[in-house]
Amino acid sequence: MGARFPFPSFPRGWFVIGFPEDVAPGQVKTFRYFGQDIVLFRTESGVLAAVDKVCPHLGAHLGGGHVKGECLRCPFHDWGFRSDGVVVDVPYAPKIPPKAAVRTWHVREQNGVIMVWYCPKGQAPTYEIPVLDEDGWTGNKTVRWVVRSHPQEVAENTVDCSHLGPVHHVGRTDVLSVEQEGHFMRVVLHMEASGAPIDMPDEFNDVQLDVKLHGIGQIVSQTTVLTSDMKTRQRIYPTPIDEDTIAIFGVSNIRQMPDEGYTHEIEDIFYKAFLVDFPKDFPIWENKAYLDKPMLAGGDGPIGRYRRWCRQFYDYPEVAAQPQATPTPAAIAQPITAIAKLKGWLRALSQAPAANNNGSDGSNGNSNDAGLDAHLIDLGPRKPRPVAATSKFASVGDYFDSLERRFNPAAAGDLQAVIQWVLTGDKACAYFAEIKGGSVQSVAGTHPAPTITIEMSAEDYLLMINGELNGARAFSTGRGRLRGPVRLAMKMQRLFPLDAAV
Repeated sequence: MGARFPFPSFPRGWFVIGFPEDVAPGQVKTFRYFGQDIVLFRTESGVLAAVDKVCPHLGAHLGGGHVKGECLRCPFHDWGFRSDGVVVDVPYAPKIPPKAAVRTWHVREQNGVIMVWYCPKGQAPTYEIPVLDEDGWTGNKTVRWVVRSHPQEVAENTVDCSHLGPVHHVGRTDVLSVEQEGHFMRVVLHMEASGAPIDMPDEFNDVQLDVKLHGIGQIVSQTTVLTSDMKTRQRIYPTPIDEDTIAIFGVSNIRQMPDEGYTHEIEDIFYKAFLVDFPKDFPIWENKAYLDKPMLAGGDGPIGRYRRWCRQFYDYPEVAAQPQATPTPAAIAQPITAIAKLKGWLRALSQAPAANNNGSDGSNGNSNDAGLDAHLIDLGPRKPRPVAATSKFASVGDYFDSLERRFNPAAAGDLQAVIQWVLTGDKACAYFAEIKGGSVQSVAGTHPAPTITIEMSAEDYLLMINGELNGARAFSTGRGRLRGPVRLAMKMQRLFPLDAAV
């Protein structure tokens, strides 16, 4: 166990140690995780294998070897190891020593990551990680961070509801459900999230967050932006490097939308937001203390349930029995309070009631779990978020006629751009606005080289500017199309305020 945490540094389970592209066919690489070297090699036919570093012959580091055909060759005496660790060739010997093999790691390659099974006792995997459906999702955008922390701290962040406001621009958060079964845990949250991380500071979205944990090393968080019908998926894989440091592998995808260009732009926006927003927790993790008995308050989240669930992934070192001293008469006369306390603690734990919809089990005893689930209070029904007053336009013509008068030069700054609208249907029309030098000029018709073009029916555009159709939903569902930078479209409400006095 490390000095910072009251549990082992290396939990049991599946952990990511790389991406498939990290090890090419015919390549050998050494990865350091769980305080030791793991040698990965990929045969020339593409089979990936993970083995211990020490050659059983005379102790050479196999990470210095090379691949020939389907074997890893030792750098010292050229022994050939198959992907299952068995020695199949000793070039200079007429007979291979029986039982000649190196210990292998259970390894899986799926959904764009390389996972190994870690167990301090060397036991085989007790569960598998389900393969994620990739149909309809964009390709993986990946990242790897190194942080001084523990995997349990990372996953705890997903149930720590009260940190979401101060750190991640989130308003009210409700725990809709908590589910635990064996190695699996699932938490579903409903939150009000600011659009600031995705360059939409004026927007506040209803968001549902569906977080699934498979052990401590696998976190799959699917976000549905209910107001715009967008879906994103972030995968977070914390893996111990040594007793004090972890690697965090991140993978980001979004659900594909009808407009391919719009999909790629939104994908880039969410990925960059992931790179900026998620690491905000890192300095906190690196400097915080782990409190075994935290002083929790209503609204903190199902932290107690999460911590109890985590206990199954640890193998604590056995403590050698100490010789017992002969008890004194005074000691014999005292009640065995330690044993009684232990029995009471185990009894309370086994009889803990299941969580209700908000994840609370009402625990209020005097054990280490005391108060860990006093995490929610009745916040009452959600109050409708007030909608900013907007001018009601009788027609899209009214909108364009007032465009120059509603222009906000302070929001434009030094922007130089041509925004074009091509509206279809019974009231089809085309306009463009040229922004330059802090001023704007609007013209009926089309421009030969617009910076951005908005295409949709005039009827839908009227609904959108009157606040009856969410703009992001219109584009994510195919009711509208964007040609050009999405970030400029996001800025339009600031450039041409709908509620400006004209």
